[in-house]
Amino acid sequence: TVIRHSNIYGPYDKFDLEKSHVFAATVAKVMSAKTGVKVWGTGEEERDLLYVTDLVDFVHKAITTQKSDFSIYNVGLGQSISIRDLVYKVISSSGKNLEVHYDTSKPSIKTKYCLDSSKAYNELGWRPKVSLEEGIKRTIDWYRINN
Repeated sequence: TVIRHSNIYGPYDKFDLEKSHVFAATVAKVMSAKTGVKVWGTGEEERDLLYVTDLVDFVHKAITTQKSDFSIYNVGLGQSISIRDLVYKVISSSGKNLEVHYDTSKPSIKTKYCLDSSKAYNELGWRPKVSLEEGIKRTIDWYRINN
């Protein structure tokens, strides 16, 4: 079985500004910021983000209920969010009052990444359970305790 998943996030992510992906980098920037957050580019890029337990739940479903010997599945939240909106959601969930600055000298390619996971639902009965807002809250709560 092949799983094409969207961007995974949650506890134990790599919150390293040099090596992390957009979600973990955003959380790290917001949580360490005093007055403002710098975003590379315009923030127009869009990503589909999936909380880690939803991916684990999918793998379990595939192992226990898949009827075919082989299949390919998209596994994502099924909606995209712009980096700009993600930054504001993370700031809001953090409870901080931060300004957002866009560094348009950095690369920015307007892309949209969103997966259709209807096959996973139709064949396995899988749907993500954790909303983006709840996933952000859980991740920030974990981050506060562990960093």
